[in-house]
Formats: sequence, C-alpha cells, structure tokens
Amino acid sequence: MKYTVSILLFSVFLFSSVLSNAQEDAGLTEKQQRKADKEKAKEEKEAKEAAEWLAFQKLANDQTFVVQFEKMTNPRTGKVYIVSRRLNFLYANGEEVKVQFETTTSASENGLGGRTISGTISNYKYKKPKNNNKPIYINFDITTKFNQQNFNITVTVYSGGIALVSFGGGTSDINGTFTAIENASINMGADMRN
Repeated sequence: MKYTVSILLFSVFLFSSVLSNAQEDAGLTEKQQRKADKEKAKEEKEAKEAAEWLAFQKLANDQTFVVQFEKMTNPRTGKVYIVSRRLNFLYANGEEVKVQFETTTSASENGLGGRTISGTISNYKYKKPKNNNKPIYINFDITTKFNQQNFNITVTVYSGGIALVSFGGGTSDINGTFTAIENASINMGADMRN
C-alpha cells in the first residue's frame, strides 16, 4: 500500500510539472519560441566546437593524428589540385610517421597509385593556442629510412579541423582536415623502399 501511494504521489508530481512546463511553452509566442530554439541550437553548437577544439589539442599533444589532404597548390604555378582524401595524407602515431601522395601511374611505388614515405619523427614541437581564436601549431622533422635525411613539416590547425601543411618551412600549399586516427578513412600503401 505504501509503495502504491508513493507511485501515485510521484505520478501526480510528474504530471503537474509537465503541465506547468507545457503552460510556460504555450505562453511563448511563435517568434519567441523560434528565438529560444535558435539560442539553444547556438549554445549546443558552441559546446560541441569547444569539446572538439580540446580534442584536437590532445591529438596534437599526443602525436596521434591524421591530416587528410584535400587541395594541393603547386607553389611555382599556383595551380590548385583537388585530391582524394583516402590516398593523400599525413599520418602521425607517436614516433612513426607516413606521408602519402597520389602520383602518375609510372611513378607509383606503393601499390595504390602513389608514393608512401615512412619515417621517424624527431624535434616534435606542439604550440598550444593561447585562446580558442588562435590556431594549433605543430612542427617536426622526419627522418626517412631510405634517405636518412631530415625534412621539416609544419601543420597549422584551425577551428573545425581545417589544417594547412607545409614541407620544408615553405608556404602552406596543402589544405586538409585534421582528425583522430580512428576517425580517418585512409588507404595506406606499402613503402616499397623499405
């Protein structure tokens, strides 16, 4: 009996609170309701972007990320090429790094129609942004097993995961998307020079 009374009281309380909220919502005009909905959507979007920005900083700090290339600009001619994100990327996982590009069929070395370069990361520098309006800066050297020479890579990450990549300290001539390794959709070829 005590249990039934408790359920009955809880049900009455729940019903009255739902009725109270419905009356509050009914008191809003259509314009006010649209404004409230827009505010709520804006707050949710800002919270999602803030969480994503913290996740990008963690990926950069942990050296575990992928930049999937989307556009490449020839620095000499200025011509822009749209490229496949699955075959053109920078993969970093701790000390391991792979850079892969599509090439002409005659220059293909990786079994996928391109070139895959494997190497080791050294001199890794991650510069945490001072605030949410500033980008993330990553800079490191790659030593390849084939060449045993270092070359430098700079990655600049902006909100939304937009990334600019430059090789050898030159201009940012590759645009892509910065993401976690597990979220990347890439086809990694074999480095035939190993």
